[in-house]
Amino acid sequence: MSTTDQSIAPQSLPPETAFGMAVSLLFWFCLLLAALLFAAVSLAPKLLDSLQLRSQFDQNQRQLVAMERQTEQLQRVIEAIQTDADFSAELTRIEFDAVLPGEEVIPVEMDLKLDLRSLETPALPPIQAVKEWFEPIVLRLASDTRLRNGFLGAAILLVIVSFTACAPARNEDPCTPQGHDSLWGQLRKRYAR
Repeated sequence: MSTTDQSIAPQSLPPETAFGMAVSLLFWFCLLLAALLFAAVSLAPKLLDSLQLRSQFDQNQRQLVAMERQTEQLQRVIEAIQTDADFSAELTRIEFDAVLPGEEVIPVEMDLKLDLRSLETPALPPIQAVKEWFEPIVLRLASDTRLRNGFLGAAILLVIVSFTACAPARNEDPCTPQGHDSLWGQLRKRYAR
């Protein structure tokens, strides 16, 4: 007859002690923290690429809107030239410095003359790219090799600690810490053969 967990009645199992529960929680906490450190190291470069692509996309969208506005303005000028004879005559007169008979020309300085080529479409107000609060952290984690190696080393250390110091007890009797034992003494009793 084998002595497995199925043959032992639930009433005959000793209740888990508070120390055993704390060690079990510490085991899972260490593993979770190690997984988070590893995920931060492995996902930081990908997240940085994603943030840079998003910033480039936003910049391209702003340029597209500015070009669409400029195109709309030029389209209105083209329509006015084709449909409004007075507008096209005035535009031609200004472009070629033509003078109508009987018109008096007042000489002005060059910087005061009207030059249609110098007129540009009103520029869009500069929009600052919105940066996420975590962007500097991601940039540092993605580019700093020492920090990445430190995170990986800490993850390795946490895994080793969780499987050595926080693994389930090897002996069959329950862990009952004494009130005056140190933490090291309790751990040694828990895992001693």
